Amino acid sequence: MSRTRRTLAVVAVAGAALLAGCSAGSSSSASNAIDAPRAATSGGSGSSGSSTGDSAKAPQASGANSTALPAANGRQIVRTASISIKADKVGDAVNNIRRAATDVGGYSNDENSGADRGTLTLKVPADKLEAVLDKIGSFGTPTARAEHAEDVTDQMVDVTSRLATQRASVDRVRALMDKATSLSDITQLESELTKREADLESLEQRHDSLAAQVAMSTVTVDVSRTDAPAPPPADEPSFLSALGGGWHALLATLNGIGVGLGALLPFLLIIGIPAGAVYYYVRRRKARAVS
Repeated sequence: MSRTRRTLAVVAVAGAALLAGCSAGSSSSASNAIDAPRAATSGGSGSSGSSTGDSAKAPQASGANSTALPAANGRQIVRTASISIKADKVGDAVNNIRRAATDVGGYSNDENSGADRGTLTLKVPADKLEAVLDKIGSFGTPTARAEHAEDVTDQMVDVTSRLATQRASVDRVRALMDKATSLSDITQLESELTKREADLESLEQRHDSLAAQVAMSTVTVDVSRTDAPAPPPADEPSFLSALGGGWHALLATLNGIGVGLGALLPFLLIIGIPAGAVYYYVRRRKARAVS
C-alpha cells in the first residue's frame, strides 16, 4: 500500500514537473513571439524614426533649394496682342522687332514697311509673349499696347474626343475590308472608308490649328516715325468758301432745269403744235356759230 502511494507520488511529481516545463516553454515561446515583433518594431521604429526624420529633413532641404512653380491649370488659351511704337528710324525698328521674334523661336508672318510707317504680324511662343512685347517697346516709344486671351479648352477637348472616335471608326472599317470577300462589299467599304478618312483628316487639321494657336501667339506691331509730318488740318469754312459753294449749287440747279427742258422740247414740238392747231380751229368754229 505504501509502495503504491509512493509510486503515485512519484508520478504526480513527474507530471507536475512536466507541466511546469511545458508551461515555461510555451510562455517562453509566446514571449519570444511577442517580443520579436516588438524588437522588430522598436528596431524598425528606431531606424524608421531616423529615416522619417531624415526624410522629413530631406524635403525641407529640397524645398529650400528648389524654385516653386505655379500649378498648371490645364487650360488651353489662345493669346494675341497688339502694340504701337514711335521710332526715329522705322527700318531699324522693324529689323530689331523681327530679330526679337526670331530670337525666341518665333517668326515674322507678314510685314510691310516704308520710310514713315511699318507693320508686322509676328508669331511667337505663348510663354514668351510678355518678354517680346517688352522688348518691342524698348525699340521706340510705346503709344498703345493691348492683349487678348481666348479660352479654347472646350473646343480642344471636343476635337480630341471626336478624333479618338473617328480613328476607331476608321480602324473598324479597315478591319471589315480585310474580311470582305465580295466585290460589292469591298466597293461599299472603300467608299465608307474614304468618307471617314476625310472626316478624320478634317478633325486632325482642326486639332493642329488649335494647338498651333495655343502654342504660338500672334502679335501685331505698328511702327511710325517719330518726326513724321502730321496730317494737314481740315480747312475751316469761311464766307468766300460758302459763297463759292452756293454759286456752284445754283449753277448745278440751273443746269438741271435746262436739261429737263431740253428733254421735254421734242415732246412739245410734236404734240404741242398739233394741239395748238386743233384748239385754234375749235375756237374759230365756236366764234362763227355765235355770229
